[in-house]
Amino acid sequence: MSELINFFKDYEKNNKIEGRLMFDHSLAKSSWLGVGGNAEVFYICDSKKQLIEILSNLPQKFNRSIIGQGSNILIRDGGIKGLVIKLGKSFQNINNKNNTIIVGGATLDKVIARYGEKKSLGGLEFLSGIPGNIGGALAMNAGCFGSEISNIFLSANGVDYFGNIIKIAKEDFNFEYRYNPLALNSIFTEIILSAENDDQNSISSKIEKINIERTLSQPKGIKTGGSTFKNPDVTISKKKAWELIRETKNHELSFDGVSFSKKHSNFIENKQNKSANIIEDFCKLVKKNIFEKTGIELNLEIKIMGIR
Repeated sequence: MSELINFFKDYEKNNKIEGRLMFDHSLAKSSWLGVGGNAEVFYICDSKKQLIEILSNLPQKFNRSIIGQGSNILIRDGGIKGLVIKLGKSFQNINNKNNTIIVGGATLDKVIARYGEKKSLGGLEFLSGIPGNIGGALAMNAGCFGSEISNIFLSANGVDYFGNIIKIAKEDFNFEYRYNPLALNSIFTEIILSAENDDQNSISSKIEKINIERTLSQPKGIKTGGSTFKNPDVTISKKKAWELIRETKNHELSFDGVSFSKKHSNFIENKQNKSANIIEDFCKLVKKNIFEKTGIELNLEIKIMGIR
């Protein structure tokens, strides 16, 4: 038994766990791609107080990481060493005060959009097109259909990886395209978003339009990780990632049960259960092919975690 597991076994003996602690736990079902290795310790947390206590007392030598709904992560076959945290149901609360929305970090993006619809608060409609939860969306400055989290973000509360309480204002963030540097060692337990008064029918129409466009352009019912590659900076190429993939014929590439969806050439379709590493190798090959043919280097939007 590892030193880390011993630490948590001892902690479990002396404390009531608000949530669940699991050891050597498979994370395959925690990724939409459906494959992946094990977490040395997996903690589904339902108490901010206990989260702070655990992170404060856990020796700093042990790795910490957090996952959300798994919509854009690939967990390598070797799994993730250290503590893997997932926020539980107690972090799925949502309410509003005037034109601000206060949400728990595990709240699903589509739930926030529908809450805005119910309360006649607009500006949140694009969230209906983003899979996963708001904490993950903030961590990568997710966006779609011309909007992104940075447009509506006001502030966030949470803890860092060592149990220190943090409060982050919008001006503290240096938002970049699909990147948020402050997310590297932060767990966002509560997020405050801006909204604006709007007609409920108008909000409903916008959400419906987004959902229709998403249904028409993106695959459903498959094991995928959403957009595989980020779009290149417009100063490098005006073409989007999917266009570069098609232009270089990589949308026709397939091996070992991994290929691009016929519906969207930047969405991987995984039909195998053998290995997450196969998907990573597929991505590396596509990236190499595109660079050799166009001179453009695409970067992954899917976050790769763990060891080979």
